[in-house]
Amino acid sequence: MPERRRLLDFRALRRSDGALLLVLFLLVDAAIVALHLSLKVFGTPAGEAFDLGVDRSYGEMLMYVKLGWITVLGILLARRRRTAVFGAIAAGSLLLLLEDALILHERIGWHLNEGVLDALPALAGLGILSVQLGELLWLGVVGVTIVVLFVVSFLRAGPVDRRDALSIAVFFVAVGFFALVVDTAHSLFALGSPGDLFFTVLEDGGELIALTPAVALAFAFAAESASTPDQDQDSTTISSTRLSGLRPRQRA
Repeated sequence: MPERRRLLDFRALRRSDGALLLVLFLLVDAAIVALHLSLKVFGTPAGEAFDLGVDRSYGEMLMYVKLGWITVLGILLARRRRTAVFGAIAAGSLLLLLEDALILHERIGWHLNEGVLDALPALAGLGILSVQLGELLWLGVVGVTIVVLFVVSFLRAGPVDRRDALSIAVFFVAVGFFALVVDTAHSLFALGSPGDLFFTVLEDGGELIALTPAVALAFAFAAESASTPDQDQDSTTISSTRLSGLRPRQRA
């Protein structure tokens, strides 16, 4: 019987290239989270850069590295496989990198928040959640833009490219869950409270870890697609060499 077509395929993470990168990044992720907890509980190591909850922390820099890698690997995959769906992943990854690095969700969200509350004063009764309305609105616009780019290119891709692209994209959905749902729950707790400590690890640590398999998958797919054309070229060369060595049969 023919093999059943898979909607998602994570088998590339079992291969040496994908598995090695996955393990290495997860070790770094675990170290970043452990250093944050050590800072909060024991006060060491000193320095705000170890705090997951502050801008330009080591954890945030690692996220930028991962998003940058996915951007480059997505462009490579789009070029080698000749399909736009990986280009959409690269564009979405780059958009998220720039959005967070420039802190647009806070800058634009603050201005949007004033407009939303002026138009709908009743929303001010939401308490602390009311100050996040503009930020959530802006992040919603960014999310819809990325989804539209992905869906349009996804529908035009072949079955294998759809499967591989979707296997990467599901981890971005997981990142979105931590960035939106968990972040909203996090805003209910006072700064420095036990709830704040718990949700900082859950939110920022969750985003950090959720993106790691996406990087490893993109790397494994890119490595796989890089070797395939060479194999095809080698087989063509061998075939041509063998054919050139054949001589026409001579008549007796």
